[in-house]
Amino acid sequence: MEKEIISSRQFMIITLLFSIGTAILILPASVTIEAKQDAWIASIIGVVLSFPVIKLFIAFGNRTPTLTFVEANEKILGRFFGKFTSIGFIIIALLSAGELLYFIGIFMKTEIMPETPTLAFAFLFSIIIIYAAFLGIEVFARSAEVLFPIFILIFIFFIVCISPSVHMENLQPIMETPKKSIFFSMIRFISLFSFPLAMLLTIFPSAVNVQKSAQKGFYIGTILGGFVLVTIITLCILVLGPANTASRTFPSYSLAQRISIGNFLQRIEVIMATMWIITIYIRTFMYFYAAVIGIGQLFKIKNHRPLIFPLGMIILGLSQIVHPNIIHSDIYNRDTWPIFSFVFMILLPLILLIVAKIRKINGNQGTNTKSNCSAQNESGSNNGNSTQGVGSNNNDNSSQSNSSSAGGNSTQNESNSNNDNSTQSNSTSAGGNTTQNESNSNDVNCTQNESSNAGGNTTQNESNSNDVNSTQRDSSSHSENPSPSKSDNSSSNTTQNDSDTGNTPNSDKNKDSPES
Repeated sequence: MEKEIISSRQFMIITLLFSIGTAILILPASVTIEAKQDAWIASIIGVVLSFPVIKLFIAFGNRTPTLTFVEANEKILGRFFGKFTSIGFIIIALLSAGELLYFIGIFMKTEIMPETPTLAFAFLFSIIIIYAAFLGIEVFARSAEVLFPIFILIFIFFIVCISPSVHMENLQPIMETPKKSIFFSMIRFISLFSFPLAMLLTIFPSAVNVQKSAQKGFYIGTILGGFVLVTIITLCILVLGPANTASRTFPSYSLAQRISIGNFLQRIEVIMATMWIITIYIRTFMYFYAAVIGIGQLFKIKNHRPLIFPLGMIILGLSQIVHPNIIHSDIYNRDTWPIFSFVFMILLPLILLIVAKIRKINGNQGTNTKSNCSAQNESGSNNGNSTQGVGSNNNDNSSQSNSSSAGGNSTQNESNSNNDNSTQSNSTSAGGNTTQNESNSNDVNCTQNESSNAGGNTTQNESNSNDVNSTQRDSSSHSENPSPSKSDNSSSNTTQNDSDTGNTPNSDKNKDSPES
C-alpha cells in the first residue's frame, strides 16, 4: 500500500486527545482514592514525570525514523525475539481496544440508557472504529482536526459553568496525605496518561512529514493533555469533595450534573459525555490501528485492510469478556494495568533503545552502496560555469555528471561503468566554450566526445547548421585520415563533423568566411 503521511500539527492534536482518552472519566476516582484532597498535587507531579517518558519515545523514534514500532522490534532484536516482543505489544493493543469498547457500553448503560445492553453501544462504536481504519490514518488525522476545536470549546464552556460551584475548603488541609499514597496515585496517573503514548510509535516518526516539528508536537500535546486532566481532577475535588470523588465510578460526569446557572441552565452533563466520546474515539482507534498495522507487518502482509474487519469483531468480543463487572475494571486499572503497561510500553522501548545503541543502529543506516567511490551531483545553470553529475557504478573510481548551460563554460559528464577509470560527459551550450563527452565503458580509460553549441569556439563530432558558408562532412572510415565530406549550409562560421570509425579518424575542417 502507498504510505500515508500526516502533518506535525495533526500529530500534536492526536497526542493531546489520545493522552486524555478514558482518563477524563475514570482517572479522578483512581487518583483520589489514595491521595484524597492532594490528588491534584499527584497529578501535577505525574505530568512533570511524563516528560522523561516522552523523551524516551522520541529517542527511540529517532533511532528508527522510517520504521514502525513492530518493524523496529524485528530490526533491533532480530527475527525471533523481535516477533516475540511484537506479539506482546499487539496483544496489549487489542486488549486495550476491547476494554475501551467495554467502557463505552458500561458508561452509556449506567449513566444514559440503563435499559439498553452494553453490546449495542459497543457494536455501534466498533463500526465507527472499523470504518475509520478502512479510510486510513490520513482521514483519521483530519477528523481529529475537526473534533479538536469542538473539544476545546466544550471544555472552556464546562469550566465557566462549573466555576460557581467551587469550594476552596475541599482542598484543605494541603499536603496532609502520606508520601506513599501520593506516590501510588502518581503511578496510576502516569500509567493511564503517558504510558499509553507508546502506541503513537506506530505513526511517529515514520508517518509524520516533519520530524522536528513532530517532536515538539509530542511535548506540546502531552502538556496540554496533562493540563486538561489536572483541571478536571482539581474541579472534581473542589466541587464534589475528595470522598465523593473517590466513591463514584465516573466522577467527572457527576461533576457536570452539578452545573446549575440561575435555575435555568441545568442538566447539561451531556457536554462531558461529548468530550469523553471524542477522546475515547481517538484512543480506541490508535489501539486498534496499532494492532492492525502490527499484525500486518508481523506476517509481512502488504495490504492490512483485509485484517480490519476480523480484528474489529475480535475487539467487539473482547469488550464483552474483558471485565465481568465494573468492580473488576476498577481493580484492574488501579493494580494490574500499571504493571502491564510498564512492561510493554516503557521497559520494552527502553530495552530496544539500549540494544540499538549497542548495535549502533541509527537513522542514517539503511542505505545500500555497491561501489567504493561514487559521486552524484545534479545542477542547472543559465550562466557561468555549471557542473552536473549523476553516477551509478559497480566498481571503483566512477564519476558521472550531467549539465545544462545557457552561457559561459559548461561541463557535463554521464557514465555507466563496470570497471576502472571511466569518464563520460554530455553537454549542451548556447554560447562560450563547451566540452562534451559521452562514454560507456567496460574497460579501462575510455573517452568519447560529443558536443553541440550555437556559437563561440566549439569542437563537435556531430552538428547541424543552417548558417551560410559552412562546411559539413560525414565520414565513415576503418583506417586513418578519412576525407568524404557532405555539407549543407546557409551561414558562416560553422564546423560540423559526423564520424563513425573503426580505428582512429583524424579530420580537421576549418573555414572562416566574413558575414556580408
